[in-house]
Amino acid sequence: MSVSSSVITRVIIENMKETKAKRGAPKKPEDEKRNKRLGVVQLFDTELDSYIESAGIEGKTKSDWVRDTLNAKAKRTLKKSR
Repeated sequence: MSVSSSVITRVIIENMKETKAKRGAPKKPEDEKRNKRLGVVQLFDTELDSYIESAGIEGKTKSDWVRDTLNAKAKRTLKKSR
């Protein structure tokens, strides 16, 4: 008794569907998700280049560098105003 090739193909495809890895980053817990955007900031090429270079020097992503820099400035400003 022989098994038809279409049955074998169907079994292989079904197995591939089951083992296919999910794409994208792993899900974060709700308290670690950042869900707000600052908006669009328009820059000169030289400004963006200096931000990217600074982030690289500090071993950070551009996003982390901008966030850390803004948080530090906000903290200083708030401290000074109180």
